[in-house]
Amino acid sequence: EYVLSCNVSGNEKLILDGQRMVAPERTTTLYNPGQVQEGDGTDCLVSIYLDPAFFEKELLSNRGVSVDKPIVNDPVLFDGFSKMISKLVGPEPDKQAEEPVFRILEHIIERYTALRIEQSPRACDWRVERAKAILIDRLDETVTLTELADELQLNKIALMRMFTKATGAPPISWQRIQRLQTARQLLKTGRSVVDTAYQTGFSDQAHLTRWFGRAYGISPARFARR
Repeated sequence: EYVLSCNVSGNEKLILDGQRMVAPERTTTLYNPGQVQEGDGTDCLVSIYLDPAFFEKELLSNRGVSVDKPIVNDPVLFDGFSKMISKLVGPEPDKQAEEPVFRILEHIIERYTALRIEQSPRACDWRVERAKAILIDRLDETVTLTELADELQLNKIALMRMFTKATGAPPISWQRIQRLQTARQLLKTGRSVVDTAYQTGFSDQAHLTRWFGRAYGISPARFARR
């Protein structure tokens, strides 16, 4: 399997295919399937594991892909892993972590492999409006990148590029923005916070309150009373 790991804290002393190396703090290690490695010394290490057939399954390549550098000091990757961690760890883990994961993968593919991702459809492509329609029609549901990509017959990276180019945000983040805007409108009409949360796909009142506060700097309850 592919192993993509970020040394969030600590310097990792490792042996890769018999060679001794050091991966300093804030660097990323990139291992191909079949490579033999062992290491220690990190206080915090975050990893993504990919099946050897991942790139074929995701319609990114019809053959195996090889990462050409085992250790990279790349601030973009460190930032990407940090964002992924913030989605997965904390009082409210985000089930929709696909977007930050695929941003990391896109950067690794473009910078550290020979694979060239095919050009994504233009921002005016009909599939942008189709994706928006699906996300709006299912505003109270959890829509995944996998579902959208399958429906539009695109790989996930091409989908995210196309959609972000057209709207300024990737699909799942864009849907959350629409949920919050709809929540504002419902609260203005006198709907309760509990009912508004249910109608807009948030798991409960607390879930809506956290996201509403982040977006607008005020709780939905206070917003409704204004």
